[in-house]
Amino acid sequence: MPSVYIAMSQAMQEWGNDAGISKHLYRIGFTDGAPADAVKELSDLGYGGQNDWVLLDAREADSLDQDALMARITNRMKLIDPLYYPKLKGAKDIVRLDQRKVEASIVIKLTMEGRASKVPKLKPKDMAGFILDVALGDSSI
Repeated sequence: MPSVYIAMSQAMQEWGNDAGISKHLYRIGFTDGAPADAVKELSDLGYGGQNDWVLLDAREADSLDQDALMARITNRMKLIDPLYYPKLKGAKDIVRLDQRKVEASIVIKLTMEGRASKVPKLKPKDMAGFILDVALGDSSI
């Protein structure tokens, strides 16, 4: 069964922060195999000029193909252009997140569930969950 996964490279996040892009850079991927194996392959290949990729989250994508996935992502999020940033070495699916959008989404979810809507301290897993929600059409923002 195909899966959508989110991977993170700590070195890429540090570079993004230093370059003034964002410290919230994640790779969204689509695989027919195991997401962990796909992320290991990213590290082995040095995808995006980095070799420290780790899997954050993955979900099954029943009726979604890679083209539909990327169309949903590009409609709602910004992808980093590898032609503008040669450090990415051709990586076309690096997503730049706006922390405020993720916080707003979490607050809305908490409010709708009737829980306290205090803005939580975000972790990479929260960011990955937000990207997957958008990719699979489960997001309120």
